[in-house]
Amino acid sequence: MFTPVYELNQYVYAGPQPGFIKPEEVYKQHVILGMEAGSFEYGVGKHSGKASFGDLLFVPPGVLFKRKSFGEITFHLLTFSLMFEPDPVFDSLPVGKVTIGDVNRLSSTYSYLRKTWTEHGLQSSTTKLANHMLMDLLHLGDMEQQYIRKRKRKTDPQMQQAAGYIHRNLFDGLNLHHIAERLGIQPSELTRRFRLEYGTSPMDYATHLKLQEVKKLLLETNYTLDAIASMCGYENGSYLSRVFRSKMGMNASEFRKNNQI
Repeated sequence: MFTPVYELNQYVYAGPQPGFIKPEEVYKQHVILGMEAGSFEYGVGKHSGKASFGDLLFVPPGVLFKRKSFGEITFHLLTFSLMFEPDPVFDSLPVGKVTIGDVNRLSSTYSYLRKTWTEHGLQSSTTKLANHMLMDLLHLGDMEQQYIRKRKRKTDPQMQQAAGYIHRNLFDGLNLHHIAERLGIQPSELTRRFRLEYGTSPMDYATHLKLQEVKKLLLETNYTLDAIASMCGYENGSYLSRVFRSKMGMNASEFRKNNQI
């Protein structure tokens, strides 16, 4: 699941127009290009193909991005930068095309972006909302990556049980030895097999899920950090603050200030 390690630099809604103004470009920031109408051929480094509605193009900084449209096009383009070093397990970005299965969610995100651009253009309010929509696009891309990875490998039923147990008991003082005991295996085997299945350890997996809830509460409520800590299974706000900063690269108050609408 995605964590907000990126910050929007610019959002542009373009079209309908006969094609791209430039046939190729190298960006200094990361880029997502989402086609709302029309289609085009692309080249992103070693990756190439054809993209249309439902596809997101991910372009890393410093990589040549070639594009050639087939007639009239309408698209969303977002450039963004690293706020701090990403988690290599949860936050690795794809390169090239990612086809989004949840096109209803994608259409909704495009609708919000289009409406904000139409009403406010390049005003700061547009950038603020577009930053939230950037997170949504990254989340959709991340879900597709996870789905593709799972299709390519055989699942481990016991590790699925472990993950399910973590989800059900997320805020109830999870313990590695207790999970392993429930499955009838040693903690070292649990850690090894869980990492093979999900790319991270059981406790890091749990921490990631808990911080997703913490971030949601920070953005959607005015609860104090102590109250959020109590709701999310942390001893107190001070301990939660240390965990949040170590994983997110900023403290909770900064996150709330920078991302809350």
